[in-house]
Amino acid sequence: MLMSGASTYAELCTEDLVALVQGGNVESYEEIIRRYQQEVFGVVSRLLCERARAEELVQQVFVSAYFALSGFERGADFGPWIRTIARNAVREELRKLERYNRHLKTYYDMLQSRLSESPAGARHEHSLRESLARCLEHLTQRQAGAVALRYRENKSFQEIAAILGSTSGAIRNMLCHVRVSLRKCIEKEVSQP
Repeated sequence: MLMSGASTYAELCTEDLVALVQGGNVESYEEIIRRYQQEVFGVVSRLLCERARAEELVQQVFVSAYFALSGFERGADFGPWIRTIARNAVREELRKLERYNRHLKTYYDMLQSRLSESPAGARHEHSLRESLARCLEHLTQRQAGAVALRYRENKSFQEIAAILGSTSGAIRNMLCHVRVSLRKCIEKEVSQP
């Protein structure tokens, strides 16, 4: 079944579009993306707080789905299938971020050790700690509690969620937003004379 034109594709059901793509009509995949892009973005953005990274991951999900279409069973519901691919992509991204954060902490500890050995380094570290303390004062009590549990007591997202009566995804999202706001606050503090 060969077709041309976006308006013609819009009239087809998703199952027929998938069959077209599986048959080699790549252009019909654009209609599938158009139909499911907001849904996939919703799944991804609920779990990732950085919009630019979420948009990149949505593109990656559709590329992965395209290459996995040969395994999509005719008659199956496309929505749950693409959402599963999106959730798996987010899980992998979060694992990467967790590894990155561990590496960053190791690097931070090494830098802290080196900086504290010199007088200029000690002054800079002291200035950063003071800026951080001032910026922490701007957080809500719940945000400050979550920060303390995560970074002072090394609690997992699940443990924090249980303590604060929330979900681990909501805690992860809140801490992501808190880190962004703290970074901006510290940068502003440090840049002031």
